[in-house]
Amino acid sequence: MRLEKGSTPKEVFAMKKILLPVDGSKRSIRTVEMVKQLCDPADSDITVVKVVSAQLYINSMDEIKHNAEKAQPELTAVADMLPGYQVKTQVLLGSAPGVEIVEYAKESGTEMIIMTRSSRGPLRKLGSVATYIVRNASFLDVIVMREEGDE
Repeated sequence: MRLEKGSTPKEVFAMKKILLPVDGSKRSIRTVEMVKQLCDPADSDITVVKVVSAQLYINSMDEIKHNAEKAQPELTAVADMLPGYQVKTQVLLGSAPGVEIVEYAKESGTEMIIMTRSSRGPLRKLGSVATYIVRNASFLDVIVMREEGDE
């Protein structure tokens, strides 16, 4: 994707269905600022998602339900950071966040994912979720923001 001479980022990213995966960390919330810089509120359809573990051999159904209910206020808080934007929230249940995010993106017609990476040392430049999404979501644009303090 290129920014043509004379065009602004908000013109390039117009009319996009955007997915913002968050995990509750301060790092993942940084995507909100990127959306504000790149996307026009009138032309953006944003869904904030969080994947909640739903491994029945580890979690009981009550735990899964409780964790899903607990995730909703977190998602609402992120949505509230985008006044003027059309924002939906969605809790996804699954054991592999990357897989769940890519599947949801396919099913919902998402055109772009904006997320932050979670590196774990000098040899792993992206976290496992970001790596999975970049490798398996070639049907859409993916922006992976670097962590604060990265050179």
